[in-house]
Order: sequence, then C-alpha cells, then structure tokens
Amino acid sequence: MGSTPPRKPSTRPGRKTPADESRAQALTAKQERFVQEYLLDLNATRAARASGYSERTAESQGSRMLRNVKVLEAVAAAQKARAERVEVKADDVLRELLLIARTDIGDAFSPTGALLPLKEMPAHLRRAISSIEVEQLTVEGEAIGTVAKVKLWDKPKSLELLGKHLRLFVDKVETTVQFSHEDALGELE
Repeated sequence: MGSTPPRKPSTRPGRKTPADESRAQALTAKQERFVQEYLLDLNATRAARASGYSERTAESQGSRMLRNVKVLEAVAAAQKARAERVEVKADDVLRELLLIARTDIGDAFSPTGALLPLKEMPAHLRRAISSIEVEQLTVEGEAIGTVAKVKLWDKPKSLELLGKHLRLFVDKVETTVQFSHEDALGELE
C-alpha cells in the first residue's frame, strides 16, 4: 500500500486558497486610510473624504465603513493601542469630567476676594481652569487695581458627557412602519 501524493491546490477560478483567505481579511488601502483618518476626530464623513471618496458619496461611504466588521475591528484595535500608549483609561476621562463639573470658582480667590497665585490654588482647580486674564486698572497712568478673569472649562458640556455615559439622556425616536401582508409575502418570493 503506497501513500497517496499530496493534493495540489486547486487553480480553478472562484476557488480560494488559504493565502487568499488571509489577504481577504486584511484591510484595503482605502479602508486602512479610513481607519487612520477616523481616529483623528471620529468623524466618518470627513474620514471617507480623506480616504479618497467623493464629496457626494462621503457620508454614505463613511457610514458603510463603520458597518464593516474588519474596519470596526481595526478601529477598536487602534483605539486600544492608543489608550495603552498614552496610558489613559475610561475612568481617567470620567474622573476629569467629574472634576470639571464639580469645580467651584470660589476656590480661586482668597477670603478678601483677591485672586490666589496659581501655586496656591488647589491642584483640582488648576486642572479645571481654561484661562486667566489679569488687567491692570489705571487712571491717568496711575495703577488703582487689577481685574482678574478666570475661565473654567465648559461645565455644562462636562455634565452632558457624564450624563450620556450614565445613560441619563436617552434620545427616543418614534417611527411608524406600514407594512402589509402582501408586502411581506412579496419579500419571501
């Protein structure tokens, strides 16, 4: 009893080899570019445009890309790699949003109403400050006081993002679908 020779891979059209299967699982150049662009701002339409789709089809192509399993897996993998690279976790983002939402502007001032020097402000307050402007008030060239403007990061936006995370704000969409039995039977044919 002799052994049978190994089978040669089929070369018939339409027959896939294991090498073809692995290539099929890889992203196309446009898909790869879309993933890179999408990660910049999570805007699918802009990413589709930057990937080479026309202005006219960018919105639908971006939406289609986000329904593609391979593209979604690539986006998720890239986001995970970025989070590990910058060592940021979802908890860190939520803590920072909560810090902004809970910051009291009064912590920036002394009991007499004078703006505290930055070094004397609590660290949580400094992280919530967007900008500080200090103007010298003068009358006829003589300084008579200062005006300090302290601007914090957007508290309502922080609360909105926290609320969305906690699913406090759910968009409800009501739709009416009219579908007859004849339509359903027609779909089956």
